Amino acid sequence: MKVTGLQVFWMILIMEVGMTLVMTLTPGVQAAKQDLWIAILVAGLITLLITFLVTNVTLLYPGQNLIELSQTILGKWLGKAVIVIYLVQWYTIIPIVLRQFADVINIMIMPETPKWAIMLIMILLFSYAAYSNGIVTISRCSEILGPIIILMVILVLLSSVNNIRLTNLLPVYADSGALNIIRGSLPSASYLGHSVEYLMLAAFLYQPRKGTPYAYWATIGSILVVTVALAMAIATIGINLTPTLWYPFFEMTRKISLFGFVENLDPLTIVTWVASVFIKLAVYMFITAYGTAQFLGIRKWRPLVIILAPIMLWFALIPRNVTEATTNYLMNYWVPFVLPVNMIGLPLLLLIVGKLRLRAQA
Repeated sequence: MKVTGLQVFWMILIMEVGMTLVMTLTPGVQAAKQDLWIAILVAGLITLLITFLVTNVTLLYPGQNLIELSQTILGKWLGKAVIVIYLVQWYTIIPIVLRQFADVINIMIMPETPKWAIMLIMILLFSYAAYSNGIVTISRCSEILGPIIILMVILVLLSSVNNIRLTNLLPVYADSGALNIIRGSLPSASYLGHSVEYLMLAAFLYQPRKGTPYAYWATIGSILVVTVALAMAIATIGINLTPTLWYPFFEMTRKISLFGFVENLDPLTIVTWVASVFIKLAVYMFITAYGTAQFLGIRKWRPLVIILAPIMLWFALIPRNVTEATTNYLMNYWVPFVLPVNMIGLPLLLLIVGKLRLRAQA
C-alpha cells in the first residue's frame, strides 16, 4: 500500500479542518472571547511544533511507522508502552467522533432520526473504505473530497462577508489577556494537532523522506482556514451568543442571504462537513486496525476492521448527551492528556532518544 505526498496532504488537511471548525469555537470563545483569532494563531504555533517533531521522528528511520519506530528507538517493552498510549487515543477518538457526527446531524437537520441509525450508516461507509484497500482507498477519496470541502468553506466565507460586524472583534486583548488566550488556544491546538498521525502515514509514502513539506503545508493551510473561518463566525454572531450555541459555524451559514432568495445553505454545508468526518474516521479506523495487528503480531489486519466496527458503534452509544460526547471528552482527556503527551511529549521523547541512538551507532 503506497500513497503520494499530495494524498497525505489532503488527509491531514481534512482531518484538521473539519472538526476544528465545528467543535472548538464554543470552548475557545468561552476562554478567549473575541480574541479567539489570536488564540487560533497560538494554536497554530503549537501545531507547527507538533508537525516539526513528528516529521523529524519519521526521518530517523524512513519507512517505519509508529508501531515499528517506538520499538526500534525505545526497545521492545518501553516501545510497546508508548504504543498502548496511542492505541488508547485511537480507540477512544473513533466512537467520540462518530457520536459527535450523529449529534450534529440529529440536532441540525434530522431531529427525528435515531442516532444509532445515523451512526450505523457512517460506520458502514468508513469501515468499507478502510477494509477495501486500506490507506490507498482513503487517500484517493481524500484527493477527490478535499478540494470540494475547502471550496465549500471558501464559498461560505465569501457569502458571509456582508454579515460581518468587525466591532464584534473589539477590543483586542483587553477583555481576555494572555492567560485566557492561551487557554482558548488549547482546544483548537488539540484538534489541529492531527498531523501527529503522520507518524503512521509517512511509512506508506512512495518516498518517505520527501513527505515533510506536505505535512507542513497541510498544517499551514488548516491554520489559515480555521483562523479566518472562526474569526468570521465571531464577527457574524458575536461573543454574547456564540458561547450558548453548540455549532456556531453552522449557525453562521444560516444567516447567509444572497440576492434575496439564496438562503438556508446550512444543510449543504453540513453535507460537505460529513465528507470530512468520513475521511477522518476512515483514517483512524485504518491506523487502529493496522496498528493493532502489528502490535499483536497478527498477519492479516483487515478482519480487525470487521471486529472493531460493532465495538466502536457500541461505545458511541454510551454518552448520554451532547455534553458528554463533546465537552467532557475534549476538556477531560483530549486537551489535558492527548495534546501534551501524545502530540508533543512522546514525539519529543522519540526524537531525542532516536537521535542519541543514531549518534551512538555512528
